[in-house]
Amino acid sequence: MFTRTTGWFIVPAWGLAMIWLLAHDVWPRWTAKDAPALKATEWLRKEGRQSQYDLEDEFGRFGSVWTEYQIDESSMSRSDLIWIFRAPPLLAGFAPVRIHVDSTYTGAGVLDEITMRVETPHADVELHGERFHSGYSFKLNSGAIERTLKVPIASGGAITGAFNPLSALTNLQVGDKWNMQVVNPIATVTGIGDPFIPLLIEVTGEERLSLPDGEHTCTVVEAKGVKAWIDSHGAVQKQELLLPLLGRLIIVRRGEFEETQRNQARSSPLNPRKSSPP
Repeated sequence: MFTRTTGWFIVPAWGLAMIWLLAHDVWPRWTAKDAPALKATEWLRKEGRQSQYDLEDEFGRFGSVWTEYQIDESSMSRSDLIWIFRAPPLLAGFAPVRIHVDSTYTGAGVLDEITMRVETPHADVELHGERFHSGYSFKLNSGAIERTLKVPIASGGAITGAFNPLSALTNLQVGDKWNMQVVNPIATVTGIGDPFIPLLIEVTGEERLSLPDGEHTCTVVEAKGVKAWIDSHGAVQKQELLLPLLGRLIIVRRGEFEETQRNQARSSPLNPRKSSPP
């Protein structure tokens, strides 16, 4: 009797759990739209081609990001240079770190190819991916180790690095959802964990954000552990994210683009004892 009675509760509970999982996890991913295409807007062509960001954590600034777009009639490209001069306590021995991310987009603004090179005092890692009909094919090279990775289009039409701000996003509507894959820098360097972190991005509303030139109404996009504020031009002004071992990070757009600092970050030695902010 006890077993039969218990079963009357377990079976409905299991069914409710499956319904909840379908409604809150599986169904949203199935119904997600294609990732927003990168648009060569007039603002991006004239004013948004170069951007600089500060990387911050609870202890203050620990790095910088320089982003530059190249636009022509048939394609677009994006180049990111990330310089991390201070690592969190759990990864103190890995700083400084220099990351180059080069992304190429089709004329329609769809990611076609991406290359990420991670340089540390101990090892260099390169991740290269190309888009094919059914998905992206990646090769991860770390010294003598080479791995092949696949990402289906449905799982990540947009792929970016963890320290890269989201690409310029336009024409967003509340309720829009799309799948994205974020490259996990810890996994690429240490081999611990999954190299890709899947995210379901959703446009959730609008918020007022204080920017250097005043208050602005920004569109808000969110995912598990991620929140970003995007202005009327499609530029990401602020982004918060939670990463394994790194904790909560903040990416904040600066009002100027310091070419001298970028050149210093490109040429600075990867010496832990001489690491300093450019």
